[in-house]
Amino acid sequence: MPPPRLDRRTVVVTRSKGGEDALAARLRDLGAEVREIPSIAFAPPADPAPLDAALRALARFDWAVFASATAVERTLERLRALGLGAGPLARLSLAAVGPATADALARAVREPDLVPAESKGEAMAAALAPRVRGRRVLLPRPADGRPELLDGLLAAGADVAAVEAYRTVPAPPEAILPLAGWLEAGEVAAVAFASPSAVKAVVAGLGPRAPLLGRAALAAIGPTTAEALRAAGLAVAVQPGRYTAVDLADAIAARLGAG
Repeated sequence: MPPPRLDRRTVVVTRSKGGEDALAARLRDLGAEVREIPSIAFAPPADPAPLDAALRALARFDWAVFASATAVERTLERLRALGLGAGPLARLSLAAVGPATADALARAVREPDLVPAESKGEAMAAALAPRVRGRRVLLPRPADGRPELLDGLLAAGADVAAVEAYRTVPAPPEAILPLAGWLEAGEVAAVAFASPSAVKAVVAGLGPRAPLLGRAALAAIGPTTAEALRAAGLAVAVQPGRYTAVDLADAIAARLGAG
C-alpha cells in the first residue's frame, strides 16, 4: 500500500549543505511542503596525510569498511585528488553499514561484499568479525566518529587503520534559528533528522528554544539518530524499519496520515 499523501503539510529537513537529496525529493513527491535547515556541513580532515598515506597503500589492505555515504564520497574525492581513481578500492572487499552507504558504493565503485541486517556500527562489526581476524582493514571515518565499529573490529582481531576522512561541523545558529519561528507559529508538522550530528547541531543552534521541537513529530532515520533525540530530552515519533531516506519519508507520511 502506498503511503498517504501529505497534502502540503510542512516537513522540515535538517541536513548538510548542498543540493537536493533523496529525503527532500521523496517528501515533495508525496505532496509535502519541504523547508530545509542546513544543520551541518562537512570539512576536510584537519590533517589529510594519514588518509592520503592509506589510500596510496590500498594494495596492503584486505577490507575497506564504510559507516556512512559521506565517508564513501569523501574517500572517493580524495582518491581522485591523488590521481588514483576508484580502481584500487574496487579490488578490496567492501563493507557498507546500510542501504544508503551501499548505494553510494555501488554508484561510485561497485556493490559491497557485506551489508549487515541492521544499520548500526555494532551490527557491522559483528557481521565482519568472522572475516577480518588477522586482516588489514581500512576504516575512513569522521573526526568525531562513534567508537562501536572500530572497537568491534579491534576486538575481532582485525588490524585496523582508522583514518579521518572528513570533519562534521555545525551550521551557525543563525542558519538554524528560523526553525524556532516556524515551530512557534505552528507551521511545522514534522522535523526529519538523518544523523546524530544533525540532532546535536539543531539542538545547540536553538539553544533555550530547543523544547519547541516537541511541537512537531520528530523523525529519526535510524536508532543512533533516535538515541540522540532522546538524549536531548525529545520524543521520537517516527523511525522507519529500513534506514534510508525514502523509507524515512514514507514513514513520516504514514505517521502524519494517521494523525
